[in-house]
Amino acid sequence: MVPGLGGYRVITARGALTVVCTTGWAAAEFARLGVPNLVRVPLGVDLATFSPSASTPACAPAWPRGARRCWCTAAACPPEKRPDRSIRALAELRRRGVPAVLAVAGDGPLRARLTRLADGLPVRFLGHLADRDALAALLATADVALAPGPVETFGLVALEALASGTPVVATRDSTLPEVIGPAGAAGRPARRGSGWISAARRRRLPQCAI
Repeated sequence: MVPGLGGYRVITARGALTVVCTTGWAAAEFARLGVPNLVRVPLGVDLATFSPSASTPACAPAWPRGARRCWCTAAACPPEKRPDRSIRALAELRRRGVPAVLAVAGDGPLRARLTRLADGLPVRFLGHLADRDALAALLATADVALAPGPVETFGLVALEALASGTPVVATRDSTLPEVIGPAGAAGRPARRGSGWISAARRRRLPQCAI
């Protein structure tokens, strides 16, 4: 019999001296299964690279001239990251008359589908940013960073955005509310991103007057 996901976690834990989890959200399942060799070690951020001072001309091509309310998603584009949610949220903002634009950093198997979904919208696909300084500049110059993934176990990019002085809007059902704390907003994205928009408005994000 093939064990379920919980069974795989137990087998993995039994074969390891220590199971290291970066958040309480990630550790909760192991704790529920009674795994004894469990410790939490939060991830950290390179503050020399990711900081508000990283706002440089390097990311100028990401934003149209005079753009307001710039949102970015900086992640790979596999299905589990749900980058489509960011595009749907942008479409809803534009429908409401908000002059928002979106930059998507990362690449993956959904690129063609996302390009079709973004047809007619001010979305710029930047591909994989191998240059960490370019990624830091993008995060530092965005008004809001979107973290759409529902199964994030830490969400390092969200923490890098916060280190860059940029608030984060995340999915409520992931670990990210634990990571971002009061420095962002968390909600259910719903089909058109209305949950995110409402959460950002309730939090009155300082750089996100939507």
